[in-house]
Amino acid sequence: MKKNIVMCLLSAALVFSAFGNTLWAGQVVTDEAKAWARSAVEQEKSLGAPPSGKTVAVLYFHDTTASQKLAPLQKGLAFMLMTDLAKVEGLQLVERVKLQALVEELGLGASGVVDDSTAPRVGRLLQARWLVGGDLLQGQTSELKVDSDVVGTQKMNVLGRPTAEGMLAQLFDIEKKLLFQTIELLKVKVSPEKKNELQKPLSANPQALLYFFSGLDSSDRGDYLSAEDGYKRALVKDPGLAPARDALAELYSLKLVSPKKRSRDLAHDLKDRTSSTDSLIPDDPERRYGDPGDNATTGQIRVQW
Repeated sequence: MKKNIVMCLLSAALVFSAFGNTLWAGQVVTDEAKAWARSAVEQEKSLGAPPSGKTVAVLYFHDTTASQKLAPLQKGLAFMLMTDLAKVEGLQLVERVKLQALVEELGLGASGVVDDSTAPRVGRLLQARWLVGGDLLQGQTSELKVDSDVVGTQKMNVLGRPTAEGMLAQLFDIEKKLLFQTIELLKVKVSPEKKNELQKPLSANPQALLYFFSGLDSSDRGDYLSAEDGYKRALVKDPGLAPARDALAELYSLKLVSPKKRSRDLAHDLKDRTSSTDSLIPDDPERRYGDPGDNATTGQIRVQW
């Protein structure tokens, strides 16, 4: 199995190297992404209201559980929703790396969470018509409850509040419930064929997802060796988890880590060239070694994003 994973990664690395960022934006916050964020903030005063198109930004979820096991979902659940919403015809999703670069540029702290006071500004800078975000909660009879909000940025009106809960092993079911409630609120028509496609989970293995999400956060913090470790662990649990395979190939393509030689000095030397946000979540909890109308009823934004 390990040999097959390595061969898949090398093939993905060649594809990524050949096509660059044209077909796939990647998960590493590069100098280009950081330059975009700086430029957006510098030109903020000249920006108009968010466009009337169908651009959606999914923000990181606010973790209120204080649970190390659930912490990776702060960025992970957002990633799952981004991935699925990007498949919906007519919607345009803001890239995750653009969001990450912007929260860093705005100095939103270790969490990168957008609260109700900064949500209008973030929506304007991202030029998103709608924002999706919410809270991760501890359910009374379940491990996880998610209270979400879908907000129109032109009037900052709440279109609705999707919610779902369940055990961590039901993570993909929780995300799908939020997904289809969000699509309904955005008043986007989805064909039966597309709905069947959207029903497919990113992975049916929740542990693989948690490893992958931890890898994303490590990458955002510039700890590329830990990111590599998270992606590899995810692929051991689920060799078919394409985003983990692509993210790992990206690390190799950018020479942030080497598939043959693990060099922490190399990772530290390259850290300043990419994202350097403080830690959003603790290290891998199991680690043991060292894109509707805006005429909906207006209302207050409840969640802390």
